Amino acid sequence: MNIDNKKILKISSFGFVVWLIPTLITLLLSFLNEIFFFDVISAVSIALTVTVLSYIYFKDEGVHYVKEGMIIGLIWLIISIVLDIILILLGVTKLTLVQYSVYVAPLYVIIPAITIGFGLYKDQMRENQKGD
Repeated sequence: MNIDNKKILKISSFGFVVWLIPTLITLLLSFLNEIFFFDVISAVSIALTVTVLSYIYFKDEGVHYVKEGMIIGLIWLIISIVLDIILILLGVTKLTLVQYSVYVAPLYVIIPAITIGFGLYKDQMRENQKGD
């Protein structure tokens, strides 16, 4: 496995985890009929998962932070939406595609917002270190 394949595997597996953790939390809440704070819990679980995995991802990346943030944010966003649609089509979730498009999909804007933010932060830190 060369470096590019390792990076693709890392980005994809992180993207799967970005989808899996919030999905498990929200599915558990829906099966328990505890959906009072569904939107808030979904947004917070997505944000926490993406933040932790962005931190881990960027620890090993050393160049083009903003570009990396845009790329991983877009890939993780696509992975999350595709896997959600598969669950909907399989009947695992109670949502229709229209409900999903209105209530859930917009929450995923959090993903690239955080990954790009991490990229900007890391880029700024590198610039500050050059200036010292």
